[in-house]
Amino acid sequence: MISLILDSNDFERSVTRLAVRVADTKVVHDIIGEVLLDETRERIRKEQAPDGSKWPSLHPITLENRQSSSGMLRDSGELFRSIHKTTSATRAEVGTNLNHPKVWANQYGATIKPRRVPFLAIPYGKSGVVFSKGVTIPARPYIGVGRGDEDLVKEMLEGYLKV
Repeated sequence: MISLILDSNDFERSVTRLAVRVADTKVVHDIIGEVLLDETRERIRKEQAPDGSKWPSLHPITLENRQSSSGMLRDSGELFRSIHKTTSATRAEVGTNLNHPKVWANQYGATIKPRRVPFLAIPYGKSGVVFSKGVTIPARPYIGVGRGDEDLVKEMLEGYLKV
């Protein structure tokens, strides 16, 4: 599972100022979690990192082997569907519950090298194979607090309090 914790004193102080006006702090964390969940899914759709940078393009072999044209990190839909929020009275988390190397490789990048054989055999097209001494997967971070997320959370909390 990947989950990142927002550790921003300024953000925490401003959310705390808003939260003291709400009797049930779980509601505050539900709003925070929902905003971050929506923003995470939107970044995946836009193929961009939390900092706003565009993800590196897919390798031509990867493009050839894709099951669908739905976009990066959405080929099978498994990773996208796994993005979820967990909230309580004291915290909001957004992450994935998948326990698979691709989760880490996509978030942080990875280098894959053969261990027991001299080459990796990578399927290519319908019946082809490409041999490689190693593959580097560039990071395509999708979990994290993005640019503007803090302001959006504050705006949503203020809107909730005005109702």
